[in-house]
Parts: sequence; structure tokens; C-alpha cells
Amino acid sequence: MLHPGRTNDATALADLASDLKERIGALIDGLVSKQDDVYESEFVHLLSRVRELVDRKLRMEGTKTDTRDFLGELLFTRLRRGMHLFLRSDDEVTALRAAEWVMGVLFSVTTLSEFAKAFDQSLIRSTSGAKDFNFAGRTDFISVEEVLQMLASGKHLGCLSLEKGDNRLDIYLKEGRVFFLDPHHLIRRVLTVDSMRHREIPENAVTEAESRRAREGVPVMLSLHEKGVFKKDELRELMRTFGKEVLFDFMREHEPYAFYYRKLEKLPEFAESHDFRLGVTSILLEGSKQLDDWKQMLLVFPDPDAPLEPKADMFARMGDVALGVLEIKLLSQINGDTTPRSLVSLLGLPLYDVYQLLIRLSREGILSSSGDADSMQGMALGGDDASVHDSMQEAFAALDANDDAEQRRSAIDRVFGDEAPGGGLSSLSALDRVLGGEPAKSDKAGDLDRELLDILRKNKKG
Repeated sequence: MLHPGRTNDATALADLASDLKERIGALIDGLVSKQDDVYESEFVHLLSRVRELVDRKLRMEGTKTDTRDFLGELLFTRLRRGMHLFLRSDDEVTALRAAEWVMGVLFSVTTLSEFAKAFDQSLIRSTSGAKDFNFAGRTDFISVEEVLQMLASGKHLGCLSLEKGDNRLDIYLKEGRVFFLDPHHLIRRVLTVDSMRHREIPENAVTEAESRRAREGVPVMLSLHEKGVFKKDELRELMRTFGKEVLFDFMREHEPYAFYYRKLEKLPEFAESHDFRLGVTSILLEGSKQLDDWKQMLLVFPDPDAPLEPKADMFARMGDVALGVLEIKLLSQINGDTTPRSLVSLLGLPLYDVYQLLIRLSREGILSSSGDADSMQGMALGGDDASVHDSMQEAFAALDANDDAEQRRSAIDRVFGDEAPGGGLSSLSALDRVLGGEPAKSDKAGDLDRELLDILRKNKKG
């Protein structure tokens, strides 16, 4: 004997199943017969998905496979519906007929038109509003170096944003110098202490911080500091290092990218409180040096997307070389399809640092070079910064020579009694007085870049 409550439950479930069956059938009928109300509701759903995808791309969120995954989902849904109709039809199921159905579903004008219409509306919506910038351009018309020099010389207060396919960098300028560098995506996840020690930032922490940057505008490095990844006393220096690396990555980009400048009444609080005190001249000089080194590196490995090939006697060579931790990790990743660019995410290092490691391994005969191996002579090895060291030594020698010359001129002036009131040196040298010359124009160190000279002297003492 059935319980009355169970009878009521069974009846309710039967009614629910019947209603659900009717709704599904109505949806299929609407898709097949193109009923306006059902069709429009489906298109509204598609349009909302496309808008969400476009908005994520504009905010520099998500992954590079978002568009591919969305297209796959769209085409798979259409294909599944078409195959269901095909299998339920009275037509004979043959390979040729099935192929015709697949081609008709995938490449039908209706399917492609739906997707094109959704994307067009989303793009128009995303670009219809007025852009908040004072000027904009592309680097195929004017280089970012020239833009930075122009803004610095004019003492402009604002933010210069650089954008390319996989990253964006906001450069906050004030009083002719760089106050703050705000990358939306970090190109480094590993900090090298020495050849046998390195410090790695958790990948999930970086991903979470970059997502927060897109949502709330909080710089990535500050989010990592709040999570306890970086200490307060090391934060400023690390922010300078990470920010400059992203800027140099933009400067090395061979494809044109966009930039735009926004004038500000005042800088954001995070920029004011973490003043990097970076001179534009010193940054551009350092970036120019890296750019020259990068061009030389490309002579050895011309294509960053070409697979790496080990030498036939790689393991024998490895036994004779003292390899660092990152070099060993790099060699363990080579499987026939590994490229220099793919090592960036695997090692957590910028492409520039990856190339330094590859060049050292090539010089040791462990990896094969796909370019001109002779161009590696005198090139910086991975991790020792030989070329940078040589350049610094040349700069120090020039500074020393300049200081010696100043001291010699001062000594001669003192011998001739040519001291200005108050103990200062007269602007008219002894030789100029003998020849009846006019006072020479002052060649003060401030006419150069004081900050650059201070950095060079500091490095020399270090």
C-alpha cells in the first residue's frame, strides 16, 4: 500500500519532468524554425558572453586562450545540435552525408553571422566612449624613448601608458623624473641570489595580484607585499628592478605598440609614497645598453620561437662545467619542442635572462647555436654581466680622467694666485688671462645628469 506523501512526490516529479521536457522541446523548435523570441534570447546570451570576453581582454585579464576556448564552445554547441538532428532524421546515415552535415553546421552563414554580429556590437560598445588621454600614438611613428624625453624635459605631471599584446606598463612622471613604474604583468618570478641560490615568488600569488590589479587598480608589487612575499625594507628597490625590466622589455619589442599619455592633477597615493627617484636619462641609457646587448644575442639565437637543440656530447660537456641551479633546470626542460620563449614561464625569468643562460651553455658546448656562434666571443655570459661591467669600468675611467683634469687645472690656477674671493676658483684661467681670452662658460656637472653620475660613482665604490 502506497503512502499518500510518496504519491504526491511522484506526481510532482512527473509534472516537473513533463514541464522540463516541454521547455527543451520548445527551445529546439525555436532553434530549428528560427522563432524570433527563442532565437533572440539565445543571441542575447551569446552577446553577453562576447561582451564579457572583450571586457576581460581590455582589462588585460584572463588568458591568451580565452577567445579560442569561447570559439570552441560555440562551434561545439552548434555541431552537437546539428548532429542530434541528423541522427534523429529519416535520412540514411552515411559518411558522406555526415560530412555534409558537419560542414554545413560549422561554416553556415547563420553561425558565422551570429558570432560576427556579437563581436561587432561588443567592439563598438567598447570603443564608442571618449578616451581619457591627452595624446596617443604608436611606436612605429615615434619611439617611446623620444616621448619620455619630451615629457621629462617639459616637467609634465601625468601617466604614460605603454600597451602591447601581453602586457601594459604605467609610467608616472613628475618634476622631470620617473616617480613610479606600474606593470600589469610581471615578467620575472625568480630572483637570483647567486649561481646556487634563487628566490621564487609563488605563481598563484602573482596571478592573484595581477587579477587584483585589473579589478581594483592596486599595483602588483604592493599586493605581493601585503601578502608577505616582500619585506618593507626591500620593497622599493624590488619595485624599481621589476618595473625597469618591464620597461626594457617594451623597448626591446620589435613590433609597434601603442602608448597614450594622461595629464594628472596629482599622482596616486601609491606613486607619491614610493618615489623611485629615477632619472629619465639614466633609465634610457641603461635600456639602450640592454637593447644593444639584445641585438647581439639575437645573432646567436635569431628566433626565440625555434626549438633548442643540445649537442651530441651534451652530458659529457656538462661534467666539465660548474652549472648553476637555473642552468640545470633549463637543461632538464629541453625535450625537442622547448623554445627560448617557452622557458620564460618555465623558469620564471625574463627572455633577456633566458638568453644569457642559453649563450653561456652554447659557449660551453652544451647547446647548439642556431645563429652565428662566432658572435658569442666577448659576449656577456649568463649571470656575470661581463659586458655591463666593462661598460661601467669605461665610464668610471672617464669620470676619473675628468676629475684628474679638474684637479690639475685647479692646481695651476692656485700657483698663479687665481682664486676668487671666498676661496673659490675664478672662471678665468691663467692661460686665458695670458692670451687675453674671455671667461669660459661653466661646464658644471649639473649640465649632465647628476643622478647618472651619482649612480656610476656609487657602483664604483660598491
